[in-house]
Amino acid sequence: MADLAIGIDTGGTFTDGVIFDLDNKTVEAKTKVETTRHNLNLAINRCLDNLMSALHEKNDARFEIGQIKMVSLSTTLATNAIVEGQGAAVGLIQIGFEPHQGLPTPYYASVPGGCNIKGRIKEELDLDAVKAVILEMKDQVDAFAISGYLSVRNPIHEMQVSDLVRELTGYPVVAAHQLSTDLGMHERTVTAVLNARLMPLITDLMNSVKQGMERLNIEAPLMVVRGDGSLISEAAAREKPIETILSGPAASIIGALTLTGIQKGIVIDMGGTTTDVAVLNEGRPSINKEGAEVGGWMTRVKAAQITTIGLGGDSLIQVSKNAEMSVGPQRVFPLSWIASHYPYLTDELDIIRPIDYSSMDNQPTTILNYIRDPLNLKLTQTEEQILDLIKDGPHTLYYISRKLEKEIDLLPWQRLVNVASVHRASLTPTDILHVNGQLNLWESRAAELGTAMLASRFRTSPDQFVTAVLDEMLFMLAGLTLDRLLSEEGAAFSLADEISGSYILRRILGSDDQDKRHLNFTTSLKHPIIAVGAPVEAYFPKLADKLLAELHLPRFADVANAVGTVSGKAVERTTILVKPGEGGGFLVHTPVGREFFMIFEEAIDYACKEGKKYVYDQAVEMGAVDIETIVERQDRYSKMSSSADPENMDQKLFIESIIEISAVGRPWS
Repeated sequence: MADLAIGIDTGGTFTDGVIFDLDNKTVEAKTKVETTRHNLNLAINRCLDNLMSALHEKNDARFEIGQIKMVSLSTTLATNAIVEGQGAAVGLIQIGFEPHQGLPTPYYASVPGGCNIKGRIKEELDLDAVKAVILEMKDQVDAFAISGYLSVRNPIHEMQVSDLVRELTGYPVVAAHQLSTDLGMHERTVTAVLNARLMPLITDLMNSVKQGMERLNIEAPLMVVRGDGSLISEAAAREKPIETILSGPAASIIGALTLTGIQKGIVIDMGGTTTDVAVLNEGRPSINKEGAEVGGWMTRVKAAQITTIGLGGDSLIQVSKNAEMSVGPQRVFPLSWIASHYPYLTDELDIIRPIDYSSMDNQPTTILNYIRDPLNLKLTQTEEQILDLIKDGPHTLYYISRKLEKEIDLLPWQRLVNVASVHRASLTPTDILHVNGQLNLWESRAAELGTAMLASRFRTSPDQFVTAVLDEMLFMLAGLTLDRLLSEEGAAFSLADEISGSYILRRILGSDDQDKRHLNFTTSLKHPIIAVGAPVEAYFPKLADKLLAELHLPRFADVANAVGTVSGKAVERTTILVKPGEGGGFLVHTPVGREFFMIFEEAIDYACKEGKKYVYDQAVEMGAVDIETIVERQDRYSKMSSSADPENMDQKLFIESIIEISAVGRPWS
């Protein structure tokens, strides 16, 4: 009998699934269905039903439903939500400090409190003031994030405020100390806010998968891919959905390695919403220990060193009234897709086509599609009218403006998009491929109308506009690839963002008027490009040709992410600090509190013992077997004087011991 696993990758556009033979490392069945963001159950059920049908068609006793040992899930929904600025509205309460940088939420307040570097409370918490802040925010947000000054040294204030939020609101609440043991108040605060923003999204996704498994009597643990490619339990993912950012790209790296066996190369995963690039060295991507940056926000989430941009098959193509064109980072439904589901939209676009929209701030191709009512947000009257108007079916902004008797540029629809109550449709690269004949999946007439409208704003013909969009995408893909490789070499600049670098990059990619140039610019990649994802065949042969790179488009490239979900290991990690005490002795800071020891060796022994027990228990709880614990310790000292002997312990001052402990096991038994 074969040991099987189901791998599911839910992206912004498609949900991919595979049945994978864990013993022989082979794909036994695959499927690709549309991700129904308004109802994730539909996509998950279609995916599982297709896979089960394929399993039954094999009519082989080795491949039975009882042999499914694991269901594993990766997703780009978390990454996409951050890139697009979507998710739950979050109220942030900062304890003991004021914000000094931008935050990923407009709803925040500061209250007195916090501790010092040793974990001693520096100012008592005023619970009455906290209560007033919570009640003031309650009607504006869907979830709360709590971040206290130096809470990694003593989380008591974060825990008290979290308890009060639950008591007064019942809303989801996230405390920063639960997510990271690293210093860096701003990064930890951002991580907590983004985690709170993502909780409803990831919960909905996992609920959909669990319901689908129960319906089909699949009795197996559900695992979720982290941003570093390792697997965590369903319970951990519900509590810390922020760890699933870059989950999809991480799975694609593991999937590319599994499908090709290539140990050194550039993995590029292009989906509907984002394109991600990572460099494989000795079969592993490097890990960003400082934390992943997504959508311009630096977090404290340990993830594979992946560079992500908001560029994919469903990226929003815009042309400003000043005739400036851009692609991404927002994702929208393609016009061709939505018009195939709602044919009347082609007529609505046809009505707009001859209208003068050159001075309009909004894109004339924008269509609003209802997803759900906001969770707790109070809407304006016009926002409620917009939702009521599109609940029975999507409509263009022009149609909505006429029905509500308001100017298009005065319609307040943007907040509805930000909180994921409404999703837009507009012109995308997928539509462009319908116009030039590379795709013929959906309603080409709607794509042609949208292209003609934006070509008019761009002050060119539709054919020339198609070429301009494809050239811009090639430029963005080349910039992403070369910048990632330059970063691996330690370069601290972006070729695509620098004026001179951008000029050279466009010259490398260009083919016009080369005979009039005095210089030829070329580049050559030392290692192959492994391109995975649904739209790669439309773009990467030309990209590889321009960059003089070897290209691999592996079999099952379109479902590489799903393959990667079942190829990782179950990993639990923690970091424990041993620091000098205030009056002597040593403090041990664990995930659950702090302990004091007079003797250094006893402090280290306690830290290692407690850390190993903590990660081992976590790994067992997620269902891992054959668990190995790994302890890595780094002692940090400073010299007592510039002339001190660095080898003489009596002339060094102890700063801290950083003990990183991992439990690694097989995620199925």
